[in-house]
Amino acid sequence: MRVGDRLKNERERQNISLSDASLATHISPKYLTAIEDGRFNDLPKAIVFRVAYLREYATLLKLNPRSITRQFERENGLEGVEQKHPHKTMKSMFFSFTPFLIRNLLLGLIALLFAWYLIWQIRGIVNPPWLEVYAPLEGLVTSNIAVAVQGKTEPECRLVINGQEVRPDETGHFETGVDLAVGVNTITISAIKKHGKTTVETRHVVVRGR
Repeated sequence: MRVGDRLKNERERQNISLSDASLATHISPKYLTAIEDGRFNDLPKAIVFRVAYLREYATLLKLNPRSITRQFERENGLEGVEQKHPHKTMKSMFFSFTPFLIRNLLLGLIALLFAWYLIWQIRGIVNPPWLEVYAPLEGLVTSNIAVAVQGKTEPECRLVINGQEVRPDETGHFETGVDLAVGVNTITISAIKKHGKTTVETRHVVVRGR
């Protein structure tokens, strides 16, 4: 006689209704019916819960709980299988998936860094170079016939001042002298990227006649 039939026959022999058995064991009537019919797949998936239900039901019917659970294990091929608590099972699953999660996180981080690098490179190509001119000041009035042009730009840029190429140092600083004539002089400073983007600054210097 299968374990479900044993439990059902004993319940009926003792004239205990399913509802009374449910109240006494705190097990849902649908689960008690599934146990008696041998439909164990309709019970909670964790084996530890199924065994606990069988023990509780056997205890109510004054059957040997150990005998009932052993028969259940034999009928379902569970002899020798360790019955882990669901929380322990979830914990072991978490640790088994940890290398997979770490690998995916690393791959995601690498992809993010690569995307950031591409954006940075594209911005470097699309955006014009920055250029800052320290001297001369716009509208400078002087009696000198030469003026120093100083400033800073991106180190990899070509720098052209009034048509003459000037080489910035490794940090992008530059300084050069420009000859002036009496009257209004226009000084044009151009920073040119290798992709053609250009930034232009203009200074006007007035030289007074002597």
